[in-house]
Amino acid sequence: MAIETRLQRNVGFLFVAILTITLFGFFPSYFSKFPTFEGFGWPHHFHAVIALVWICMLITQAFLIRAKQYRLHRTVGQASYVVIPLLLLSFFLMARAQYQRNTLVNHLTEADAVAALSRNGIPELVFIAILYTLGIVYRKRPAWHLRFFTGIALVMLGPGLGRLAFGNFPPHVAGPILGLMFLGLPVIWLIVDVVRKRSPVPLLSYIAITITAVVLPGQGHAGWWQGFAGFLARTFF
Repeated sequence: MAIETRLQRNVGFLFVAILTITLFGFFPSYFSKFPTFEGFGWPHHFHAVIALVWICMLITQAFLIRAKQYRLHRTVGQASYVVIPLLLLSFFLMARAQYQRNTLVNHLTEADAVAALSRNGIPELVFIAILYTLGIVYRKRPAWHLRFFTGIALVMLGPGLGRLAFGNFPPHVAGPILGLMFLGLPVIWLIVDVVRKRSPVPLLSYIAITITAVVLPGQGHAGWWQGFAGFLARTFF
């Protein structure tokens, strides 16, 4: 069986692992608070529900491909035209909730609250929007489509894996775990693609986004971020 066919048939197991890690990662800080969820508001619940729906959609879609249910795969995929905008909206609402908490409860300065937006909410919204758009534009190229949507899954994995890693390991161990997952494995995948003469564009796009995500928090007080995110905060938050 060709490598690409194996990827298409087995990527669903990666998505199941991402769902499992996400649930475990958020259990101490969120799911363990059931049923009162003290300290959380409706934006958190909305985000949690839509994020879980999206990950479950990825799992469903992957196993429909594995079962060669291509028509049903396309039908279910059309639901993403609703789910993804809701997911992006949920990231926006999370960013707004964080900004309001930082300014009204934590009493951060406006500059510090805007800088904090570089670490949560807005970056994920932009990254997922880019990857999803590319995945839809190239939906008739299965190899590209697979890689762009796997990139979305990895973006979704970040918060859960980060909490799980840093909550159970010292930073000098947790950091390399995240680096291996979000950069190491995609780079290896990219090398395999190049060796097998496949286009590097999808994975290079994801790797560029990941590097941006690593660099961006250090730019929180930079003029360009303060101008961009500050405008968003003053206009919409």
